[in-house]
Amino acid sequence: MVRKSWVLPAMAFVLLAGSGFALPGDAAADEAALAALQAQLPGKLMNDPTVLDWTVYGQGQKNKRVKTPGIGGGAALQVTSPVASDAAHNIGVNVPLKAGFTPGQAITVAFWARTVSADTPDGKGKLGLRLQLNEAPYSGFGDTMLAIGPEWKMYEAKAQASISVDPGKAVLGFQVAAAKQVVEIGQIFVLDMGMKAMAAAPGGGGGATAIRMPVPERLPGVLLNDPASIDWPVYGAGQTNAKVQTPDIGGGYAMRISSPVANEKPYNIGVSVPLVTAIAADRDITVAFWARTVSADTPDGMGRIGLRMQENAAPYAGFGDGMLSVGPDWKLHQVKMRSSMALDAGKGVLGFQIAGAKQVVEIGQVYVLDLTK
Repeated sequence: MVRKSWVLPAMAFVLLAGSGFALPGDAAADEAALAALQAQLPGKLMNDPTVLDWTVYGQGQKNKRVKTPGIGGGAALQVTSPVASDAAHNIGVNVPLKAGFTPGQAITVAFWARTVSADTPDGKGKLGLRLQLNEAPYSGFGDTMLAIGPEWKMYEAKAQASISVDPGKAVLGFQVAAAKQVVEIGQIFVLDMGMKAMAAAPGGGGGATAIRMPVPERLPGVLLNDPASIDWPVYGAGQTNAKVQTPDIGGGYAMRISSPVANEKPYNIGVSVPLVTAIAADRDITVAFWARTVSADTPDGMGRIGLRMQENAAPYAGFGDGMLSVGPDWKLHQVKMRSSMALDAGKGVLGFQIAGAKQVVEIGQVYVLDLTK
């Protein structure tokens, strides 16, 4: 049986701050109309909003296309979940994207939806969203669960890409199994709103990209570095780095560093955090720093970050060598060490070593403290 392909008209719209999307009129569903639509969008279109040829999966689900003359596009996909599941992704809809993902990319998803029926306390449907790789291990980001009412409405969700996915391998996934329900999803717009990451100045210097972060009061011990600064030198062949906003963790910013390959010498790619105060021998030092792994080609998916207190000149004598496994969630890591040598003021650094794995990691605010009693 030949499956009928539904083509929807492209809808011109503009993004209004605080008021969602306005849809002023229709346009023909052809390349000229899409080009005209793209010219009005607040970002770059990542999907084709004129088609409903999406992939639906899941045991027991039913789906069909329905006409929706009262909402944008004039048609929708109706999906039925026969039971509620703790795994919302057991039934889903995958919307193919023409573009891929780049870490730091800001993405807005806008779509029409309504709930036909839902066995939930408030009668509203539960619709999950996730932007992801469309093959194992199905890495993704932007997980959101929305309550969908019975009236047609344009819903909006925003996310920041934390992984790299090649064009043709990315999808917007809708997760439907969170409730026993019948929901309808109409026209969809996935928009690339640009990069949130700010390129670091050469050598991690200041200039236009200099950032000053708030520092907590009453830190324990004696502070040995400047935790308000993220202008750290980054070095190593093939590495890339950028300063990114991290509103959920201390300081609000982090340094993202990528290592293109794993190396037996982790220090071949590194970050040097300057020490502004001298360190005497036989002192109890604690290093506390925020970090997370964006992606890592390791058996457990955890990133590998080494650290070492050392002189910032040959022969780079130092102490406190360690290697940490860093997970995908932001965490304040703490490492204790005993200084086996003195480091003069302005001549010592805390070195983070990144080349131990093919990975992308982010290091946020750093505190180097002398806690000797």
